[in-house]
Amino acid sequence: MSEISELLKALASLLWPIFAFVVLFLFRSQLAEAIGRFKKGKLLGQEVELNDSLVNLQRSASQLSEEVSAIPSGEVESSDNNELKDDESSVKTIIHEAARSPKAALILLAAEIEKEAKQTLASIGKLKGRKSVNLRQAIDELDSHYGLPRHISSSLRLFWETRNKIIHGGETDERNILSAIDSGVSILKSLQALPRETNWVHHPGVTIYSDPECTVPINNGKGVMLKSASSSGAKIFYRIFPTTRTHFEKGRKVAWEWSHENTWSDAWYRDPESNEIKLAWNSSMEFIGRNLDEV
Repeated sequence: MSEISELLKALASLLWPIFAFVVLFLFRSQLAEAIGRFKKGKLLGQEVELNDSLVNLQRSASQLSEEVSAIPSGEVESSDNNELKDDESSVKTIIHEAARSPKAALILLAAEIEKEAKQTLASIGKLKGRKSVNLRQAIDELDSHYGLPRHISSSLRLFWETRNKIIHGGETDERNILSAIDSGVSILKSLQALPRETNWVHHPGVTIYSDPECTVPINNGKGVMLKSASSSGAKIFYRIFPTTRTHFEKGRKVAWEWSHENTWSDAWYRDPESNEIKLAWNSSMEFIGRNLDEV
């Protein structure tokens, strides 16, 4: 009996591979379909999630653009179109980069959105000397200051989530990246369109005087003259403030920042262009605005 048992075991070991081959051959189509479904579900799980994010992002960005377009705007004087040109240039740079490397363009766009939010905060005097502030905090502070279009926060959140999925989530179709870039550009343009005053240095250091005749100079500071544009851009005006800072350069945009440590009482100055004596201020804190492109 032991010999028969050993014989059966030997036959089983020989027949098992044949049996397995027959099963695989007979049910090959069903197995291929099952494996395909498994792979598809596993590989496309993230893709479906990403596509949902992109759809939500595009919808939110579209609603945001409509909200911002409803904000009244004015015509900027022809000599002051540089800011508009800068905005257009940043968008063109991103689009140009997208043609070469969509992922690189997406990273660049995210940085531009972060910079624009931070510089907007600085332009309205809410950065308060800070060297860094994260994007979400900047948006929250802008919103509490004067209220943002209601879709801007959701658009930024969706853009950042989509950006992280694309950058850190592995490979994805270039169409998805370009779709995120398209929505991100809408967000960037919307931020650029938010109303705010813009201030350029017109004269970095005007001599100031303590008397109306301009005979007694004030030696512990100068007057920095700003060329300012209203929120709509329709009105250009000039103003002067006391400062001890020396970083100001003619033509550069500056943040709206002040120091409470130094204050000045009444002061006068001679207009650098007309030589006319003018009142500088009755009393003022020190203007210390950093160069906006360095914020």
